[in-house]
Amino acid sequence: MKDHLLEVTGNVHLSGKTWVIRFSAPELAAKVRGGQFLMIEVSENYDPMGRRAFAVGDVRDEEIWIFYDVVGRGTKIMSGWERGTRVRVFGPLGKGLFDHRGERHLLIGGGIGLAGLTLFGKELRGMGKEVVFVYGARTAEQLSMMDWLKEEGFSYLIYTDDGSAGRKGLVTEVLKEFDRSWVVSACGPKAMMREVSRVAKETGHKVYLSLEARMACGWGVCLGCVVRTREGKFKRVCWEGPVFPAEEVVL
Repeated sequence: MKDHLLEVTGNVHLSGKTWVIRFSAPELAAKVRGGQFLMIEVSENYDPMGRRAFAVGDVRDEEIWIFYDVVGRGTKIMSGWERGTRVRVFGPLGKGLFDHRGERHLLIGGGIGLAGLTLFGKELRGMGKEVVFVYGARTAEQLSMMDWLKEEGFSYLIYTDDGSAGRKGLVTEVLKEFDRSWVVSACGPKAMMREVSRVAKETGHKVYLSLEARMACGWGVCLGCVVRTREGKFKRVCWEGPVFPAEEVVL
């Protein structure tokens, strides 16, 4: 991991509050793995202070793609970056990553959480594994990464809370349709992942969770992103994670 000065090659609004930013990053693109993340500096004058953590959503040739939601001042600044803007990025970060074992993989993403799974999905496919994405959001407008799924040619199932696209209901319902030979990896809102873990106890699936947390450093020093384990101890999402076996952590 190291600090990089990257150049923006594109920054496009997809739908709802979701954007995708592309960076020219030949050195990073050759190293980053599915599940890892970057700490992006959004302001040089510390207003707002600190970097923001983002999963690497895709790698294409020498470009890195980051899918992000505009939810605060930092991401609002990012949405204004134009082609040619140079940005400080620290990474790749994250030591605890997804498990590639197993021949069938079900990848469950809620909202922008899908971006935490997409690069992993491409890795699995490159290994000859069977991959199915399950993508959920509140409404059809918030299914901002649908074009990516279609372009990449993955098999996928869609869920929306209001039934405006795909199936009406929660993504967690899908576990009952796939036998336990499917390894499940999930990323999204905490409530969604908590429910995935609960249902998996009934269905017998092995589940891995990619956790989101507020991070100040990204490499285990500040202890601001800890998650409680079943043994009553704490692990750092940025260092021991961001991916953990579901049975290991308390959400």
